[in-house]
Amino acid sequence: MPRGEHALARRCRNRAAAEACGGSVRAYRVSRFLMATVTEETSARPAGFDLAAYWATASSGLEARVLWGTARLRVSRTGLRLLPAMFGAAGERVVWAAAAPDADGWVEVGLEVEKPPVAAGDVLRLGLEAEVLGPPELRAEVARRVTGLAQRYA
Repeated sequence: MPRGEHALARRCRNRAAAEACGGSVRAYRVSRFLMATVTEETSARPAGFDLAAYWATASSGLEARVLWGTARLRVSRTGLRLLPAMFGAAGERVVWAAAAPDADGWVEVGLEVEKPPVAAGDVLRLGLEAEVLGPPELRAEVARRVTGLAQRYA
């Protein structure tokens, strides 16, 4: 592989994605943008570019790089409704796979998450609508943060 193609393959994470993006297509996380400016500059989709194929390759590659494991959660009906908005495709998969709620309206689910420090912050956004059942290191990280918050606001 020539030097430029090797760098492209690294940027696109694998050879299939590099071929799909042809060296001129990049994906950026919208939440990282600080501002945008409208200019007169135009762009055109590269010849033969297949957006669906590129996105499938790029998004599955991203998930493989960032996902750490599966969190076992107990969520309320409200928590279950919040999962797709808060966790995107992973949250949608949880909703589709969820069993019927128990007598109290809660259901146990498995949610793909990042490493415990990131996952703890993500899960805490659900507030009292979720309880982490496992893995133990994630439950411990959530407990540590909740204890710290309780002490700060005591």
